[in-house]
Amino acid sequence: MLADAAGSESGRAALDVGTGSGYLANILQERFETVVATDIDLGVLAGQTYPARMRVCCHGASALRGPFDLAVCNPPYLDADPVVDAATDGGPGGFEVPASMIRTAAPLLRPGGKLLFVSSSLSDYGRLVGLCSKLGMSASVARRKRLFFEELVVVEAVASGAGGPRRPRGRPRPSAP
Repeated sequence: MLADAAGSESGRAALDVGTGSGYLANILQERFETVVATDIDLGVLAGQTYPARMRVCCHGASALRGPFDLAVCNPPYLDADPVVDAATDGGPGGFEVPASMIRTAAPLLRPGGKLLFVSSSLSDYGRLVGLCSKLGMSASVARRKRLFFEELVVVEAVASGAGGPRRPRGRPRPSAP
């Protein structure tokens, strides 16, 4: 679903936040000059089924600098307190973990850049849409898919052209330690 939503996107630089298997990063590598894939788990990055060319172990996109044309994220979104499984548990209301990932990725988008992320009716995705608005993005549900016990959504958030931190120009790269 997220791969389909990102299917028409292309550009200079893309970011896959919480890449997991690397599937989305590999799809993006066909249409972007540079793709950076991040994950909080070094073991996951080392054992990717679809190894991304440029992998960074960090929380969300906290070790990176932009600008990026597109960021995609399929975060853990299940309502869980406490978080036991980092791959699926999104914290209370399914909000805290995706929110922290979004907070690190949003400032890295160029003006007009897009953030696409997946959420569920089992979590409070309306709050995530609101967070995107607070971060200066225009956000709405772009796709919906009804499953037996939940509805999945892809949210599209577009970065505004004004305000926010200055983004370094040039090729995206990890920040210096």
